[in-house]
Amino acid sequence: AESISVVTVSKAESSAANFSSLSDALAHAKPHTCIRIAAGAYEEPPLTLDVDDLQIIGDGTVSIICRSLDAVMKLRSSRTLVKGLKLVLVLAEEVETDGLSCIMVESGSVTMEGCHISGSAGGVLVMPSAPEDNPEPIFRNCHITECKDFAIKVMGGSNPHFDQCQIYNIKGFGIVACGDARGVFSGNDISSTSHAAVVSGGKSSSTFEGNTIHHCSQGGFWVQEESVSTITNNDVHNTRLAAFQVGGHANPVIMGNTARESQGGGIVVHENAQGVYTRNTVRNNRLAGVGVTDDADPLFTANIICDGQSGGVVLHGKCMGVFERNRITNNARANVGLKGQARPLFDGNTVAGGSGYGIWIQDTASGTFQNNVIERNAFANVAVSDSATPLLENNIISDGLQMGLLLRHTERGVYRGNKISGHASGNIVMLDQSSAMLVGNHISRGRAGGVLVRGNSCPTIRQNRIISNEGANLAVLDEAVPIMEDNTLADSPARGLVIIAKAGGEYRRNIIRNSDLANVYVGGQATPLLEGNSILDGAASGLVIEDSALGVFRLNLIAGHEQPAVAVQGHAKPVMELNMVMHGGAGGVWLDEEAGGSLSHNLVETGDGAWRIGGAVVSVIVGDNLSAQEAIWTHYEGESKGRVVAKTPAPAILVCNPDSKSTDHVCLGMSADHREGFEPPVPATQLGIIL
Repeated sequence: AESISVVTVSKAESSAANFSSLSDALAHAKPHTCIRIAAGAYEEPPLTLDVDDLQIIGDGTVSIICRSLDAVMKLRSSRTLVKGLKLVLVLAEEVETDGLSCIMVESGSVTMEGCHISGSAGGVLVMPSAPEDNPEPIFRNCHITECKDFAIKVMGGSNPHFDQCQIYNIKGFGIVACGDARGVFSGNDISSTSHAAVVSGGKSSSTFEGNTIHHCSQGGFWVQEESVSTITNNDVHNTRLAAFQVGGHANPVIMGNTARESQGGGIVVHENAQGVYTRNTVRNNRLAGVGVTDDADPLFTANIICDGQSGGVVLHGKCMGVFERNRITNNARANVGLKGQARPLFDGNTVAGGSGYGIWIQDTASGTFQNNVIERNAFANVAVSDSATPLLENNIISDGLQMGLLLRHTERGVYRGNKISGHASGNIVMLDQSSAMLVGNHISRGRAGGVLVRGNSCPTIRQNRIISNEGANLAVLDEAVPIMEDNTLADSPARGLVIIAKAGGEYRRNIIRNSDLANVYVGGQATPLLEGNSILDGAASGLVIEDSALGVFRLNLIAGHEQPAVAVQGHAKPVMELNMVMHGGAGGVWLDEEAGGSLSHNLVETGDGAWRIGGAVVSVIVGDNLSAQEAIWTHYEGESKGRVVAKTPAPAILVCNPDSKSTDHVCLGMSADHREGFEPPVPATQLGIIL
């Protein structure tokens, strides 16, 4: 290695120094020269470092002051070290400083260590002097303060490294990376900027790692234009605006950061921005923890978004986005909120413990929500309103302090394969004009019922298991008209299916069984159609129709109840035809004093109490068991009268003694193909089933 020659700079008259100013020393410097500067304040003209392999070291407190309309120091040198200097640009307040900076790096690879940089313009400007120049300076343990416009600005293809620097009291931005800038900014502390602490724009691909950003008058990170920066493990807190704001067509990687205690949001993604946001902690921000707007389409995965003073994740506009495996918890408003035409994918998230809704979907928002756990939110775990059309599939929705699903206005969502249980105000509540589709859900343990359909709602409810709800498993009120097919309603300590007020609807091929009160209750002025249902095993009656209810009841199987299988009471006037009623002596069809309607070709098990008809009954009763048997068989598949498989969902068959024309031995049995694992609705010995 070449030897290093040492020259000294001092202002003291008694000094034996080689030079009295740094400018003189630099004018005579050659490569491999070490310039040591004695303590003191030096008024210097603009300085240029264009000799390679220099060392410029301050001994003590060394201030280099420049009062010219130019940089204090321009760096064009390679392998040069500048250490321990205080560099100050002093300009009059009224001077226009646009484009000026205290330090300008044009090329080379200078290292500045332990320096203090301040002045009336920008702090450090890293900008190639020619397209082929790609300056790679290193700034380590420097203080950059009291600057105007910016503390650090990186442009072109520059590739600086700023490490462990203190950036504070800036009347502008902290760090600006633009153009094709690269660079690594690590371990810096950035505070008290009047604009955003960091702006990454243009097509920059800078890396920001392990920085602390706090108490800035605007935001923390602004990533915009077409930036693809990587932002990892930073702590951003106490900013006036969002900790992270991503816009334009930016596509950054934001990973492992903390965004907390801001007066704005945590992470805001807007315009056409994308980006990957993973393993960040976003907590206790005044506005939404995560906000996605406009046409943005980000990926959020494995983040913690919690304890917000407002919403957790809020999406509106025409945005999309994918949210996977995030924990979104304990936010003051909705943990997740969708508005406008938002259409995200939420997959495998935990949404819990919010002081408002768990998920609130409104306006014309849609989106897919699958494999999420949504639980213990203070309002409805999921609320869907206005004209929203979401798909909720395979979620666990449980233990909410109000409803599980609240569906209202003209929403038209699809809810498929979810497990919904344990809600204080009912597992599913539909209001207004909901036309939801519920398919294949498991709905249980509701503390105020399973499914409630109200207003003018007209949902489609198919293939659900609605069981063990403390109120009715399913209740239909007002003028609601659901289509309900192929469901199982079982084990309610109250009623299985309740249809009252002016409700109607179509109920086909459902199994309704084992309720402590009536399996099916129809009251008020209801006008439903019940067709092909199996109504089984109740501790009370199977079908109760009362008040002024009407309705059509046909081809239903009603069996195994401890009280009369069918009770028509009040002024009810149902149309009942082609039903099979098996009562085992507990009572078949009982018509109260003023019952009306029409009962045609119903097959009722003979024996005590098969029929009880009040004195003032005006019902029209047509057909005995034999004619009913013939009429019913025409509606079932198969040709043999000895074994005919019913169209009801239970594997039930009619069995007739082939040796007798009597109907005494007509009863229910099972298809041999369905015997394994199936328990008859009532013991075979009770009904005398022939198998």
